[in-house]
Amino acid sequence: MHRTLASLATAAALVGGPRLSHAQDLAPLYPVTVDESAQTRGLAWTCTAEDVWSLESFALSEGEDLEVALGPSTLVLGHHERNALWAVVLPSEPAALGASAAGSGEPVESVYLRFHPALVGELFPEATVIGRGPAIHRYEGQRVVHAKLSSSFQAGNRPVVPPKHLLLVDVETTSSRRVFLLDREAGTVRYEKAFEERRLTRPVLLSSEDALHAFDETWQAFDLEYPSFPLVPQVDWARQRETWREHAAEATNAYQVACVLAEMLEPLDDLHVWVQAGGAFVPLQHRERPQNASWNGSKALIGGFRSQTRGIVWGRTKDDLGYVNVQTLSSEEVGAAFDAFLEELADTRGLVLDLRWNGGGDERLARRIAGRFLAEPLVYATHQFRDGPEHDAFGPVSERVCEPRGPWRYEAPVVVLLGQRTMSSAEALALMFAAAPGVTTMGDRTAGSSGNPRTL
Repeated sequence: MHRTLASLATAAALVGGPRLSHAQDLAPLYPVTVDESAQTRGLAWTCTAEDVWSLESFALSEGEDLEVALGPSTLVLGHHERNALWAVVLPSEPAALGASAAGSGEPVESVYLRFHPALVGELFPEATVIGRGPAIHRYEGQRVVHAKLSSSFQAGNRPVVPPKHLLLVDVETTSSRRVFLLDREAGTVRYEKAFEERRLTRPVLLSSEDALHAFDETWQAFDLEYPSFPLVPQVDWARQRETWREHAAEATNAYQVACVLAEMLEPLDDLHVWVQAGGAFVPLQHRERPQNASWNGSKALIGGFRSQTRGIVWGRTKDDLGYVNVQTLSSEEVGAAFDAFLEELADTRGLVLDLRWNGGGDERLARRIAGRFLAEPLVYATHQFRDGPEHDAFGPVSERVCEPRGPWRYEAPVVVLLGQRTMSSAEALALMFAAAPGVTTMGDRTAGSSGNPRTL
């Protein structure tokens, strides 16, 4: 056995005391099916109420270089297909960090661990796991992970599996952040000083009364205004309130309330629905939308991009095909730049307009772009507004029209590239082009999410 792993298990057993009759072996609950050699990208992870455990104690040590010894604590685990990818340990009471490198004596508020899934049973021995923990604590675990995941062992801000001999120990203390990388094969501890000042932001504390007020206000706003309930008939909105309100009552800070709201809103499967607390977004488990494009590949095919404006690039092939990649519709600069680029490409024999990276923005800007390709007004969509307390109450149908816009119209063939990242107002732009003469749309399906959300 590696020296570090032996010291981990021994220290945990010593602090944990005698074996408990209600102990829980985590290893069979989180079986290993992935390894670091097989991974090509970051892994999606899940953390539910079933992944919160109560610990009699937690201990971790490596010689004189690092020592963490906590009393009763809550363990929160995140996993991919039951493979444990990360852990957050939340002590019931702060205990002093022991480390010669840095932080010795500082009270520990949380410990974030990144490790190979095969180590879960050894990091948290059966004798120390005494049953399920308070479900509300999973939100604090997730808050720690979302703030710290990008620091190590990740790809695309998703966890990758570390080698078995490496263990990341990220300790949040009352005064600083202490990050250590343990190499079990070498028996060494490396202190990562660069993270000292990158501390967790403390969430705003809330009373139960304020937490319930925030929950009730949100539920009622959706009940009275949200237009897409007919698209999700399987969602019982009244039942969602009954299910999640009691969890909101348990919340003690704004982030926990935000997480409860996210759980309530998740079944709507609406990419325009999001929750934010203290400047931090609370992720909802939305469906995967793979990118069907390569930025470098497109650049190479075109022969290089040219642009001086953020959010839009253009190019021209050697055989006089134009290319314009509109990445956003959120800036008036993009509209002015598009006109300028189109002037540069006026004599091309065809144009590729790439919307595969475009997440939307302002539909008026979309009409401004599409208008350069139209000879006459075009009805590209219809809409209705919510008009009454019933979920299926709507006002009259109205048409959405795109008008031609000068000073001249591009008349050569146009191909518009679409994908699942094409979303919101970019989908409205796709509708305009789909109905426009002389334009071919192709690629993957779009995101299927349109809306004019208001912030509550």
